[in-house]
Amino acid sequence: MTGQEAPERPGPAAGRGTAGPAQRLLVACLLGGSAGWALTAPGAAAAPTAEAYGADLLWVGLLTSVLAAPYAALQLPAGVLVDRLGVRTATSAGLSLVVLAHVAALVAPVPWLALAARTLSGAGYAVCFVSGAELARSSGRGARGMGVFGGVAIAASGFAVLTVPFAEHLVGWRSPWATTLVVTALALALALRLPDELGQSTRAAPVHTGGSPPPAILRDGQLFRLAAVHGVTLGLGLILSSWATTLLEDIWSFGPAAAAVVGSCVLGLSVLSRPLGGQLAAVRPDRSRTLWVFALVACAAATLALAWRSTPVVAVLAVAVLGMCSGLPFASVVQAGQARQPHRPAAAVGAMNTLAFGLVVAATPAVGWAVDHGHASTTLVVVGAVWLLPLLSLPRRPGQPAPVPA
Repeated sequence: MTGQEAPERPGPAAGRGTAGPAQRLLVACLLGGSAGWALTAPGAAAAPTAEAYGADLLWVGLLTSVLAAPYAALQLPAGVLVDRLGVRTATSAGLSLVVLAHVAALVAPVPWLALAARTLSGAGYAVCFVSGAELARSSGRGARGMGVFGGVAIAASGFAVLTVPFAEHLVGWRSPWATTLVVTALALALALRLPDELGQSTRAAPVHTGGSPPPAILRDGQLFRLAAVHGVTLGLGLILSSWATTLLEDIWSFGPAAAAVVGSCVLGLSVLSRPLGGQLAAVRPDRSRTLWVFALVACAAATLALAWRSTPVVAVLAVAVLGMCSGLPFASVVQAGQARQPHRPAAAVGAMNTLAFGLVVAATPAVGWAVDHGHASTTLVVVGAVWLLPLLSLPRRPGQPAPVPA
């Protein structure tokens, strides 16, 4: 089932005012992209942000963590909410909260106000990824559509790394807030245009097996093996992208502009690699496990190559490998998670995301502290080892539905 769509249940007004495949996929990309942009925006202008708020890099890392903490903690509840109420209702409420928080944060560079706004934003953004994945699933584009959604969503994080430092020259310390507000407002405007009945029409219909329902999500061991692959490829990509500019300046002595351009490729290239991974999953769904192994090993090697300064070409190639290989597993691993729980596809994705963003919460400030204290190379060695951890517990049969308990 890795490359197939789960059956859909028609909504109460099926065939009347239903969003088309292209509209669903577009909104999916904007929903995922708005959250992705917000995650990396403060780290993209780390030094100016720290100076404006009278803080250090560790505090800038906390700006990512206080958004990622509620974002991670609420992934599963958000998935349940989307499965029950629908995409339009859930995302409209969540993104409205984000817009209000960012407008407040633009008033003045007050540390407690920034932390509060990021925390509220994390709660509001929690619905974005699971809603986007559900829209991509229901678009009927299969693994290819899921790859496009994932590519655009995570590439937005890379584009933030590229754009925010330049926006800082125009709006100063407000650049992370202002750019995120623009992207989020656009996503909210299009989410409000989705049909009311979209929530019912995008839910997967229960698969009748003649027995008891599949095991609960929290008891599905194979789902959490998938979550390990998803968590590392998504989480470490976000972490490295958040600090890519600083790491390239610290270890490789890149100038600020060059570091921003090269560093943005960690996630920016995912706009190519995630759709490519979706295409590979659609053509050869039986090779998903092999693809995951290749991607994890390649990313580990690239991270280690960045740990010690040599010729700048090595840094550029290593970043390119990270950008291309980290995105390859996305479409197949997310589809496999949805297939494991066809009754609750959004909740299954939410459970997988919890691990990914839990890693972001824990590791982003730790990496900032290490860079601030001269341990950048050692940190990259540790991150390189973490890439390999999912190899210890790869799923046995990716994409198989959860078995019905006896």
